[in-house]
Amino acid sequence: MPALHSSKLNDLSSLDGVSETPTKHPIYYMSGGNVVIRVQNTLFKLDLSVLHAKSSILRIIMPPVYSGKARLHGFDHNQPFVLHEVTENDFVRLLWVLYPSTHQLCQPITAEDWVSILKLSTRYQIEDVRSQAMARLHALPLDPVRKIAIWKDYHLDSAHLTSSYVALCQRKEPLTLPMTMVLGLKTFTKVAAARDAFHYRIGFGCCKQLDQKDKQRIAEEVVRDVFSRPRIC
Repeated sequence: MPALHSSKLNDLSSLDGVSETPTKHPIYYMSGGNVVIRVQNTLFKLDLSVLHAKSSILRIIMPPVYSGKARLHGFDHNQPFVLHEVTENDFVRLLWVLYPSTHQLCQPITAEDWVSILKLSTRYQIEDVRSQAMARLHALPLDPVRKIAIWKDYHLDSAHLTSSYVALCQRKEPLTLPMTMVLGLKTFTKVAAARDAFHYRIGFGCCKQLDQKDKQRIAEEVVRDVFSRPRIC
């Protein structure tokens, strides 16, 4: 995963462009916290050691007091660390994992929840959370096109995509031009080739009585051949 340059890190904690009066988050402005962070117009007060233990990027953005650097921000809500290019919703979802809670509203459930967590765990290089988000998304019944797009955007394990390619091979609806934009031309071309090969193999008169199990097997063989995967996920 590419590291962020120091100039980018400075941008992440800059105070420029922040003007509206923020409000304290009802759950994550913690009385026992020792660092104040502003995301959009919400303040968070968190245990800095948790952030530092998880992310080397956050250790650079928010250095500890004993680092020898004078910490000018993060002591209180008047001078918080400010994270730009991050939404409050995404940040809260990341905190659901970093600061586990039994509160029903603090549990990631949906694909949107886990994509948010994947986005920020990738941004801040929190590898265990990134792996957890990938595993949870892989277990969800995602539309195959959407899953392929997520996996490509975040450079996840491509072995997880075999079942999505197989599903697209068997899908009755034709491929569309917008799919080219989502999948990318190279992947779109391979999916189209796999679909053609699949329909060719099941299109003979002797194959028209194939049951779904046989069609699944043929689709898997075609995908394995086109995408050069050694095995089906």
